[in-house]
This record gives sequence, structure tokens and C-alpha cells, in this order.
Amino acid sequence: MTGRLEALKVWPQYLLPQRALTALAWWLSTCRAGWFKNAFIRLFIRLFGVDLNEAEKDQPRDYPCFNAFFTRALKPGARPDPPAASALISPCDGAISQLGRISSGRLIQAKDRDFLVGELLGDPALADDFANHRFITIYLAPRDYHRVHMPMAGRLIEEVRIPGRLFSVSAATARHIPRLFARNERLAAIFDGQHGRFAVVMVAAMLVAGIETVWGGPDDRRPGPAIRRRQPAGVDLERGAEMGRFHWGSTVIVLAPPALPDWQSGLSPEQRVQLFQPLA
Repeated sequence: MTGRLEALKVWPQYLLPQRALTALAWWLSTCRAGWFKNAFIRLFIRLFGVDLNEAEKDQPRDYPCFNAFFTRALKPGARPDPPAASALISPCDGAISQLGRISSGRLIQAKDRDFLVGELLGDPALADDFANHRFITIYLAPRDYHRVHMPMAGRLIEEVRIPGRLFSVSAATARHIPRLFARNERLAAIFDGQHGRFAVVMVAAMLVAGIETVWGGPDDRRPGPAIRRRQPAGVDLERGAEMGRFHWGSTVIVLAPPALPDWQSGLSPEQRVQLFQPLA
């Protein structure tokens, strides 16, 4: 597809009623009528090739609603335990969008597109704290497991919920919508760890009806009209522990401290990664 044709297909997203569509998605995903949710789950499995054999519950009827299916747990052993020597692991299943080092306060979004780390985190004052960090952006496809885990052990310093747009986060959209990840609704969780400060940013998208955290619970899933900052006390999470989940899918960006080794050789955009896979 040529760049111009692709841009024309992305452009209508500016006109779509993003919040109304997302509210409808939440209503559909929480409907508990058995005839509807079972048919919806089966259709979704066929359309996107979901592998329920690796899920803790492997039958559509076992889920009370589509949202429970979408945020399903994996069965024990579905992902191999990470090697003890790996400094940083993948927080989720997905495909690498971009990776590299933050340069002049900017992260790469796509070819010829970048955005500011301070803008991503909802506070320009944080830019200096992450000026020399590395970053990796991972896109979660509809078929993927949608819980997000800790890439390394850390103590939560601050949670920042940032309101914004709800554009798609597909590769095509990332190529054509400027500052996509710094414009969409998102949650930035900032941690202190053994190697220094790091961040996990969960970016929402169209139809993503919320971002839930293990410290906030299921009722705290959307930001308000303004940036909301919190400093929950006593939240210490081990490497690999669940930290949150998407109600419908999106993108995770990890900002890794410069004291860590560089990204493993061979990692590149569009490459698939799995939860717990060593990245550094």
C-alpha cells in the first residue's frame, strides 16, 4: 500500500466518535447474556486466531462475559519462566513497534516521526529523569494475552493517568498520526528498581474501555478530564508479577534505565515477543 493511500485510510479516525464507540465496546464486552457473549467470543476467536489452549479456561462458556475472556489468565506453564540472568523481560505478548535509546528527549514512533518523553509521561519535568533511558514499544494484537507484567522488580513511585484521544495504535496509524502515543489516553507507572528508575506506559486506543492496575482495582480504569497523579504507598512488585491489564488491546512502552545492558541483539521492529522473553 502506498503511503498516500494508507494515510487516506487513517485520516477518517479524526472524525470518528472515538469515545462513543469505546463506550459501546465496554457495554458489549460486559454483556452477560449467554447466547450473546458465547457467540461473540467464538466469532472473535475465529476472526483473530486466538489460542484458548494456553488459557486457564479454554471454553467460551467458562467466561461470564467477553471482557473476562479478553483479560483471560494463562494456564500455569504457558510461558516459560525467564532465565535468572536476564535483566529485563518482556511485559507482555506482542510485536515490537520500535526500540532504541531516547535521544534529545525523544522516542521514535515510526520512520520520520518521534515524540517527547516528557509529553508521554504527562509531565515535562520528568524528561530529565529519563533523558538517557532506552525504550521499547510493544503492540498487542487482538489475539494476544492482554495482561501486563513487570519487566523487572520495582517499587511504584507514581501513577499518572493522562486523558487523551483514542486513535487506533496499528502500525499504519503510527506511521501517519503525529505524536500518537503522546496524544492517546494512557497510564504511566513509574518505578524505582535495582538498576534505577524505570517506567511502564500503557497506551489506550479506540475501543480500549479501560486500563486496570493491580493496585487500583477494576473500578479505577479511566482518567478524568485532567491529568491525575497518585503515589500509592507500599506497592512492591517482583519481576514477572502482573501489574495491570487492558480492557481491549493496545500498546506498552517500557523506559529502561541506562545502567542496564543494551537490548539483546536480533530484536527489531515487527518481531514477535512473548511474555517473560528476555529483552536485555
